[in-house]
Amino acid sequence: MNFVRIWKELDTEEVEKKLLLVEDLYGSCASCKKLGLNYLKDKTCPGCGTTFKYIATTLKNLGEVQKLLNRMKSNQIDLIMIEREDYKKAQAKEGFKDLFKS
Repeated sequence: MNFVRIWKELDTEEVEKKLLLVEDLYGSCASCKKLGLNYLKDKTCPGCGTTFKYIATTLKNLGEVQKLLNRMKSNQIDLIMIEREDYKKAQAKEGFKDLFKS
């Protein structure tokens, strides 16, 4: 099997509540900003109790992203990988809309 990117409309506020941000092995909870989380071991955030559903990474190299996905697969980590740049752009767009609400 191969990994394929899929585009789906998501509510960024809901994603943030269940998002684990990962560099290589360690990351942080997007909801409470707790650091030092291990995506291979931490199913929930020890800081706020969030159960993670999504994962995003800052890795740019596709080979490194593939390694991360393969580790997730071999460790039976059932998180949905989202494109971090798309997520950041969507957050910015939502924030921009909120500026003009009265």
